[in-house]
This record gives sequence, C-alpha cells and structure tokens, in this order.
Amino acid sequence: MQKRLGLLAAGVFLLQPCSFAAQAPNALERAIGDAQPCRSLKTKVSSFGISVEVGVDKLDSVKIENLQLSVNGNTAEASARGTLACKTSDEALVQGGFSATAEIRLKVDLTTCKMTETSIEIVKTGGRFGDIVKGLETEISGALRRSLERNVAKLCEK
Repeated sequence: MQKRLGLLAAGVFLLQPCSFAAQAPNALERAIGDAQPCRSLKTKVSSFGISVEVGVDKLDSVKIENLQLSVNGNTAEASARGTLACKTSDEALVQGGFSATAEIRLKVDLTTCKMTETSIEIVKTGGRFGDIVKGLETEISGALRRSLERNVAKLCEK
C-alpha cells in the first residue's frame, strides 16, 4: 500500500510540470502580451437608459493557433491565426470582457524592416462584449498592427 502511494505521489509530481508547461504562453504569445494590445480599448455600454464608458483594457489571454512564415529573397511573408481576450479591470462598474479570433497576414521588406502589406480580419468573437468587438475592430487591428510594426522594427536593431 505504501509503495502504491509512493508511486502515485511520484506520478502526480511528474505530471505537474507537464500540465503547467502546457498552459504557459510561448515566446510569441508573451511578446503580444508585453505589447498590451487591449490597453486602448474603450466602449460605451447602455443599460436601463444609462450609457457608461467601459474600458475593456486588461489583457486576459493570448493564444496563437497557427503561424506560417516564408522568406523569398528580401521579402518575408507571415500568416497567423490567434485569439486575443481582453477584460475590464476588477474595479470596473460594469464587468465583462471579450475574445476575438483574428487572421493576420503580412509582408515585410527585410532590407528596410518595414511592413509592405497587412491584413487583420476578426473572424470570431465571444464574451459579454463580443458583439461590440466589431465596433472596436479598427482599434483592435490598429493595436495589433502597431505591435507587429514594433516587433518587426526590432529585427533591424541587431
């Protein structure tokens, strides 16, 4: 019995780091999180005839589903699909959040480290403020575009 408990404890101990590692963000997800793409997102919510401005400006999560990268000469092309989730602060009068799944495509001139083409399309939304995301699509796309531009510019700093 004691031997079985020891094996069970060892199994639990060995499985813990694996389950933690599966939830840890990868380097790309951390870079997006560091850029704080939710910071500038504000919206108006109406309830019972009262309109209140709500900041859905706290990053909740980032998940990159897929990323493809190709280089041909001095042109790099990338496409990615991922989900960004933002929420209100804990002190907000109206609590909630949203998630937005986006497909991103871009081309970069590697001689200048400038993006020559960008396409950011929100393909799915969810959460309490998910319906409002379409109204914030310009702000979300702009925040993601600025983050991408900063990270691409870092390529030239080396």
